[in-house]
Amino acid sequence: MNMDRDRDLKKLFDDPRIPDTDLTGKVMRVLHAEKKEKERFFVKYKVALTAFVGMMLMASTGYAAVQYHSLKNKDGEVVYETKSTKEFGKTESKDEIERFKTFFELKEKVLKNGEAGLFYMVANNPNHQTDLGTKVAIFQNLSHLREKITDKSIKVADKVNGKYTFQKAEVLFKNVQEVNPPSPEEKAAMAKKLRKQAEESNKGYAMIPVEMTDQISLLFATYQNGEDKIEVMINNLTGKSNPTSYIDEKVEFKQEKVHVKGVEMLLTEFGPSRASELKWVYESPDKKQRYSYTVQVNTDKVSKETLMEIAESYLEI
Repeated sequence: MNMDRDRDLKKLFDDPRIPDTDLTGKVMRVLHAEKKEKERFFVKYKVALTAFVGMMLMASTGYAAVQYHSLKNKDGEVVYETKSTKEFGKTESKDEIERFKTFFELKEKVLKNGEAGLFYMVANNPNHQTDLGTKVAIFQNLSHLREKITDKSIKVADKVNGKYTFQKAEVLFKNVQEVNPPSPEEKAAMAKKLRKQAEESNKGYAMIPVEMTDQISLLFATYQNGEDKIEVMINNLTGKSNPTSYIDEKVEFKQEKVHVKGVEMLLTEFGPSRASELKWVYESPDKKQRYSYTVQVNTDKVSKETLMEIAESYLEI
């Protein structure tokens, strides 16, 4: 794959307009087969532009019988699902695709780490929509990260598998418009105001800062032992009615349910890359808080049994 397409694919994972839709991030690494640092951070896991999905999910032989599974809590309620991309029905117009590409590049330039902003793009915007963007906050000090986390049910380990130590975490915090969405009238008024500013400035866009909250949306932690890495993603599922990962049937993978200390987990192994991930869902006793945990490894370095031991260590924290 060429670098232009790699950059386009990376942009898929930062669309706050689609908060409940996931695409397994490890698939990206399977298809890219590259370990470049700038391409590693796919914590947002959000499908933004389905026109690009066809480019991204391509060219694998696949296993003969693809099975998709779901996770249930102790009461038998489905708390996470995996499905084929055939069931993902959203499409984007050419204008939306072009506007989003420009918005993403601009957001990365304008915002500082940990900031959010509401943007109005003049070009390719016939319906006069705004785009809400957030930029990742980076923590290399685990104590500082833990101080920032207000929900103490979120578990960030010092080490995993005994010898992999914490290196850094890349975190998306929720902004106030995600926590308290504006009404349609308020949203229209903001769009009108920003549109006027954008057209008068001749910059092609306008932006207003959006206040951040201390609520974590996604956290992507890297643990390292020499050159080897184990990555742990924590995704805030609280309030999401149907958290779903979409994996194309042509992608070479197999998936099975396993149980660790009575907790249902999904083990997914991806073809030639030898990449695997183990996913489970934590739910608070009152069911008001829900987070998915995903441990991602290279199976040449970490076995299935070790993955399950890592998951068990999180259950014991």
